[in-house]
Amino acid sequence: MRMSLTFLSMVLLAPVALAEPKAQDDQTVTVGSWSIATNYKTDRFESCTMSRSAGELGITFLRASDGLLLILDSAKWKLNRGKAYPVRLVAGSRSVNAQALAETKSVTIALEDSRLNSKLRSVSFFEVHGEGATLRVPLEGSSTALARLDACFTKHETAGTNPFVASSRKP
Repeated sequence: MRMSLTFLSMVLLAPVALAEPKAQDDQTVTVGSWSIATNYKTDRFESCTMSRSAGELGITFLRASDGLLLILDSAKWKLNRGKAYPVRLVAGSRSVNAQALAETKSVTIALEDSRLNSKLRSVSFFEVHGEGATLRVPLEGSSTALARLDACFTKHETAGTNPFVASSRKP
């Protein structure tokens, strides 16, 4: 799998985007067990995120101009920062190989396969197979939440292109 420079920059910026404080007029929308938020750096739109936790596993789908990323984190993990771990992603009958780029307590995985991504809307869980364990990511309610994530991104990505349309920061 080929990692582009753009992907690497998104991986490096993802923790910054997630940690960036939101402006006072930003809102988070809840769809089932998912929270959907819009992320800005200063006043510039960066991405939309869809997140939840499942036990000790933090789960975030980040939608930006470069595509969809999955960020998994756990306070218990002790990972080698900067290392790319091979993983197998499984959603229903679709599976693909990918790389999980590590920080000390989290990994970021680019979800580049459109057929796998479409399966995320119809399955109740998603599996990330690593060499040491299989992580089971619950996806109940993901169809509606992923649709809202895409709508959030589309709305904010295009809002900056027309100076005659007011930008709303609601996800």
